[in-house]
Amino acid sequence: MSKNTVKLGLTARRAKRAKRTVENDQFDAFVRRILRAYARRVAAGDIEGLRGLNMLSSEVDAVLREAVQGLRKPPYSYSWDEIGQRLGVSRQAVQMRFGVKADRVTLDRRITEAGLSVTVATLVEVFADHFPGSPVPSMCPACGFHYPLDAVDCPTNATVRALLFKRRAENKAVIARLTEAQLAYLHNPKSVLANRRTVRQAANPASCPDLAPNLFDLIGKDMTS
Repeated sequence: MSKNTVKLGLTARRAKRAKRTVENDQFDAFVRRILRAYARRVAAGDIEGLRGLNMLSSEVDAVLREAVQGLRKPPYSYSWDEIGQRLGVSRQAVQMRFGVKADRVTLDRRITEAGLSVTVATLVEVFADHFPGSPVPSMCPACGFHYPLDAVDCPTNATVRALLFKRRAENKAVIARLTEAQLAYLHNPKSVLANRRTVRQAANPASCPDLAPNLFDLIGKDMTS
């Protein structure tokens, strides 16, 4: 029998290296420190920064939708009841919030149920709920639709804005409930799109990809509790 000349060190299966992970509770505490630091910066006289701070609520809602969608998909396939328990709401409530709008293409039910009899008041209400705001977030604050780079309308607002603009003279008192920013968006959505492009380009300069800030570089900087 010939001598085995195979080198075991080259053929033996190596043990898989354990993945390095960050515990979610530690990451949660880290994000909270960032938010508190952000609030202190705004409180120190930056009144214009209040707009961006206010928009974080819609961003949090948007990423929560992403998390729920991921938990619903294989291989996890968590039930609506299990997700609702973690959020402290009923199965029906969590399914209504995340399930109906998860496909990102259906219109707001207030519009589809009213049909041709929809009132200006309802149009204003839906328009305000789906208003992207400024700075424009990555998703619609109401339905979670991912905005393409060249658009600031979710499917609902793309429909409602045109209808509301045509019928704006029918009920001026209701139209007056819209904020100045919402009125500007109703009459000139291109200005909102231009502003969104400017913000995105400033945040992600194509010519300087290596200079993009690293979130974890902020650890220890202006984050004392």
